[in-house]
Amino acid sequence: MAVNAMSVADGIGYAAAPGTGTGGKSGISVDTNTFLKLLVTQLQYQDPLEPQTDTAFVTQLAQMTSLEQMQQMNATLSSTQAYDMIGKVIYAEVLNPATGITECYLGPVDSVLIREGVSYVLVDNTAISVSDIRQVFDSALFETGGGDEGGEDGAGDEDPGKPDLPGTE
Repeated sequence: MAVNAMSVADGIGYAAAPGTGTGGKSGISVDTNTFLKLLVTQLQYQDPLEPQTDTAFVTQLAQMTSLEQMQQMNATLSSTQAYDMIGKVIYAEVLNPATGITECYLGPVDSVLIREGVSYVLVDNTAISVSDIRQVFDSALFETGGGDEGGEDGAGDEDPGKPDLPGTE
């Protein structure tokens, strides 16, 4: 039940434009270059009568290294989660920032796309950020309606393109 995607890039519709919405990176981007710029600025403007000690700089460097490692681990975990969803059926809710409407997506994950450090799953050629996925189903739980094409008992009269949710009749 894919709703129109907000943007199209590389022939793939994005449920939210890359780098925006809940799937994009938010906040301040901190990397080694940012840390070094801050360190040089600190050295330039420190009080020459009471300079910072070596241990203060070492502590800051250790904190920066730790932060970078956590960011890398988070990115790896996100991409691993995305790859684990291939072949499974997902339900996602994506807030469209242009309209303020939450769009819903339901379908099997065809592949994974990683763009600008954000992991997306592709459902019907629409890229959905892993952070927008609300539920993951094993595809074996879904009936695709491929067997009985309808009959006198009314079985199979549903739209064969829509998977049946478990527990609904």
